[in-house]
Amino acid sequence: MVTKKGAVARIAATALVVGLTGATLSACSSPSGGSDNSADPTSGSLSIGMNQGLIPQFQTYVDDYNKTNPGVKITLSPVPDNQSDYIQQLVTQGLSNTVPDIVFNYDTLNTTLQSNGLLYDLKPWLDAGKDGLSGSSYVPAFLNQYNSDDGSQITGIPVSADSTMLFYNKSLFAKAGITDLPTSSWTMDDLYRVSKEITAASGGSYWGIRTPMGAGDAIFVDYPALKAGGSSIYNPDTKKFEFADAKGIAVWKTLLAPYTEKWGSPYPDAAQDVNYFSGGQAAMSLDTRPAIAKDRTTLTDDWDVANLPTLDGNPTVGGGSYALSISAKSNNKELAWAFMAWFYSADGGMAAAAPNGVIPATTEGLTNGTWLKDTNPIPANLIPATQYAVTNAALPPAIPQAAATQLAPTLKQAAQEVVLGGKSVEEAYGAAQDTLNALLQ
Repeated sequence: MVTKKGAVARIAATALVVGLTGATLSACSSPSGGSDNSADPTSGSLSIGMNQGLIPQFQTYVDDYNKTNPGVKITLSPVPDNQSDYIQQLVTQGLSNTVPDIVFNYDTLNTTLQSNGLLYDLKPWLDAGKDGLSGSSYVPAFLNQYNSDDGSQITGIPVSADSTMLFYNKSLFAKAGITDLPTSSWTMDDLYRVSKEITAASGGSYWGIRTPMGAGDAIFVDYPALKAGGSSIYNPDTKKFEFADAKGIAVWKTLLAPYTEKWGSPYPDAAQDVNYFSGGQAAMSLDTRPAIAKDRTTLTDDWDVANLPTLDGNPTVGGGSYALSISAKSNNKELAWAFMAWFYSADGGMAAAAPNGVIPATTEGLTNGTWLKDTNPIPANLIPATQYAVTNAALPPAIPQAAATQLAPTLKQAAQEVVLGGKSVEEAYGAAQDTLNALLQ
């Protein structure tokens, strides 16, 4: 499955610190207490808190920025991959008045950070097109992930339009004697049929698929499958979680089948987060485009990418993003914005980020971005598969704050109860739905 670790801090939501309160985060401040003393955006000191897996990439961006802005001293500091650890770090920084000026953010985390008063409202500057950075240039589906519930605020700008595709190892297919390679017309039935055949042919030495379900808490995997099957995660109209209806249960059974039928890679425990595809032990895997860079350097087998299969005739492509936000208490908002205006420009940070798999979440970026000029022959089908993915990605609806922090761990618990505890899918996910709906009352 896809994780936010390393290349994409994205997309899968995990448990937050229990008992996090607005009072805790509203106490967060910068050394100046929130005033903006950065009248000159060409000089000064700027701090950026960044996902630790992205630090090497962002160091290259900072170096590029300093080539034309040598007067700005930028300090990068790592933040943990795990949400709960990250929030705890923010709380600690708040107590010591050391919250970074620019804050690493992502789709499923934004609501929590925003509702606790940590993030600065960027909407006025985006509406005005300040320094050439305009909200109207962004694809609404991605920018809206950083909206407030009433649409009055925007507290993050997406870095990349991340979406999922099917990775497959041709060498393992050939080793298993399977000639039926993935095509754009594949369905979930095709994916599972071939996965079973490869696992059976391997004699236990490798798997047909790195189980897409992962630990069971990857919303960007679950939601598009549920949507394709006629269900959902959360219904904004009824204001209820509705993933345990008849259609939803059918989808959960499909997602869990590689585990329950024992032909996919094993369920990961706390000490095991293995990418079997990158290690050459799984013939297929669901992953995102930023994973391409790593697989190009680590995977020596012959491999390619394809469209994700359809379910009931509908796409199962998931999507999301990570973002940069400005701390509400930063005393360097103008300086932070100047860096972000450069970073999000087509000939600035986005050009530097293109080799790392970043696809700008703008209309222009999706249609004419430099990612379309990738000349690396591996994987051969990268551009068509990416175009399909970003066009068909289903982005999950905003989850109410009352349940946002508990959605991922509750779904993970349901998966564990089925895979490890032997409960029925109906019982485990029905209870999960009840638990989450109770939080909304």
